[in-house]
Amino acid sequence: MKFIRRAQLSTLAALLMTLILAACETTGGGSTAVQADNSQANAINELIERSQQATSPEAEQLLIQAANLLLQQDKAEEAKRLLGSVNATVLDSDTLAALVLTLTDINLALNEPLRAEELITTDLMGLLTASNDLGSDRLNEISLKRAQVWEINANYLAAARERIFVGPMLMDEAASANHQMIWSDLIAIPNDTLEQLSSTVAVPEFQAWLELAWIYKGYQDKLDQQLKQLDLWQQRYPGHAAATELPEALRLIRELSANQPKNIALLLPTQGRYRPAAEAIIHGFMSAHYASLEGNTENPSAVTIRVYDTSNSSQFSVVYKQAVDEGAEIIIGPLQKENLRSLLTSTDALPVTTIALNQEQGQFESPVNLYQFGLSPEDDAAEVARHAMQKQYHNAAVLFQNNPWWERAYLAFSEQWQQNKGRVTGIASYDDQNNMANAIKDMLLVQHSELRARQLRNILGKKLEFQPRRRQDIDFIYLISTPEQARQIRPLLDFYYAEAIPVVAGSQIFSGKANPKTDRDLNGIEFCDIPWLLEKPDAIQQALIQAWPKADHRYSRLNAMGVDAYRLQSRLQLLTQIPDAGLFGATGNLTIGIDNKVHRELSWAVIKNGRPQLLPRVIETELKDSPSFPEGTHALPKTSQATDHQKNHRQPG
Repeated sequence: MKFIRRAQLSTLAALLMTLILAACETTGGGSTAVQADNSQANAINELIERSQQATSPEAEQLLIQAANLLLQQDKAEEAKRLLGSVNATVLDSDTLAALVLTLTDINLALNEPLRAEELITTDLMGLLTASNDLGSDRLNEISLKRAQVWEINANYLAAARERIFVGPMLMDEAASANHQMIWSDLIAIPNDTLEQLSSTVAVPEFQAWLELAWIYKGYQDKLDQQLKQLDLWQQRYPGHAAATELPEALRLIRELSANQPKNIALLLPTQGRYRPAAEAIIHGFMSAHYASLEGNTENPSAVTIRVYDTSNSSQFSVVYKQAVDEGAEIIIGPLQKENLRSLLTSTDALPVTTIALNQEQGQFESPVNLYQFGLSPEDDAAEVARHAMQKQYHNAAVLFQNNPWWERAYLAFSEQWQQNKGRVTGIASYDDQNNMANAIKDMLLVQHSELRARQLRNILGKKLEFQPRRRQDIDFIYLISTPEQARQIRPLLDFYYAEAIPVVAGSQIFSGKANPKTDRDLNGIEFCDIPWLLEKPDAIQQALIQAWPKADHRYSRLNAMGVDAYRLQSRLQLLTQIPDAGLFGATGNLTIGIDNKVHRELSWAVIKNGRPQLLPRVIETELKDSPSFPEGTHALPKTSQATDHQKNHRQPG
């Protein structure tokens, strides 16, 4: 074989066969599963052996097939080593494209999405040059893979553009699946960007998609107006792909508008220590309600909202029954966890839909009609794990104060992180500021370096010049702390030689109000929090601030929770019937899981000069409508059919 080293392949084939057979021996599931694994192992080995006797490009094609079989067995490292013997510069265009596609999948499997993006979207391996000679099926495959990689890297605009471009070339199930992904990508774009693009993009096919996504997101608080705008859109674009196959979330709008609850009960503690929290929730709820009425002159609302006091937990069941008897169609609350537990212990379905403003983490089976919506530390922890994986971190260290709340965050993070194949290489906790330093030294293993130095001094019997070192197997530190604690911890990390390690945190690290003087010590820390506190204030937030200008900022998150409680009560049917639909709320992007709990995707910021600065969710926002693009972009079809020129001269979007 001309371009592949036979000796290297023989050694590699033997090694791969040993690894595969070893895995087969430990595979559970009985003899059938073992036979299947052995069969696949033999197939891989046969492909490698055949490649040693073949000439180019057949030899490389056989190795690519073997690598794909290895990927199916979750052996990405072995697949990467196998393709390391391939000389890409001598391949014909189609084989080169197959190689790049497989290497892209390998890098995704190895959690290297940015490397995967470089391979599939640039001419690093000659893919763009080779594209001029590829058939339409291979070009479509490349476009879909580019879109997938951009989605993984949160570049949803580029992904949507690529999918819209390739859409007319797809058929049947592939076309339908791509259609759904276009919608998912567009609604992941931030509102400000989406609103701007929906009125400025000059490519009709894309503009129609953007307008439709803006109708869904921009009018989510005004169901009746949203329905009116949807009808107008369908009149403007009767032949558009989305008009003939409207996204399922939008197909429900008419039903949602007709079924809006007219009698709402808020079950909240209006006395005692929970009163400030309840008032903040009510302020947010009512602000969202009044915002929903603005501009709705054709169908004025006749909604009744009653507040019931649940301060006395022993009387909660009585108050709940009273709300039901007085005609409540939906109940928002309770807030106190003891009241929530009384609902969770019910063996019967609740008489009306109830959205509790808290979550119970135990092994409770939620009764029918009960949903749990809370600002839990588990949401922060899951968000940190996702963010760290996206940044291609592998090894985490966790530092937190000893208390049940922070420990919940650590345990949730650890579970999610290890599910994502990450490693927790260091853990430390502290009781108070007096033992922060020792906890950090333990986490970083600085004392091990000091111990080795002392041992060496004792052996040599003389003083040595010594610079202590920290452990080297930490990619980032997950810091779970209050702002006050973090202001002390960050300088200690620098002191113990960890100044170069990225620090990631949850919402606990931000007070809710920028404090440049005191938060300069937190510069560089990336953290997640609710959009209400990090993103540009929307109309509801501006109205709330105007109505209660002296409100305590410490309750801002509960204001946001009240806003989203109002949004949830009108969109519950949407979120339960279409789990991936999403509600773009003040407390995050909301979805409802099979556990009937509301899950939140948060926004991200980095602290610069003592102030939080929002991190962008979308990498690229520039769109072009000219058919002449520089390298790295491609044109979108301006009609429902792509031209032959576009089919044969596609560049990444």
